Amino acid sequence: MSTVAEIKEAFIRLPEREKMQLARWMQTQIPDRLSDDEMMAIAAEGARALDRREARYASRKAR
Repeated sequence: MSTVAEIKEAFIRLPEREKMQLARWMQTQIPDRLSDDEMMAIAAEGARALDRREARYASRKAR
């Protein structure tokens, strides 16, 4: 198999269990692109955004 189209076509024909095994294997072949510090920074920004949203909601509800 040499093209993505051929791989997709073959994938469709696989039994469900083999699809899952292949998907797990493929996921291990893709290196993580973000470091732990980068992931923590993303999570922290998400938490701050949620805090801001909750604060705005609380101030509207208090009126």
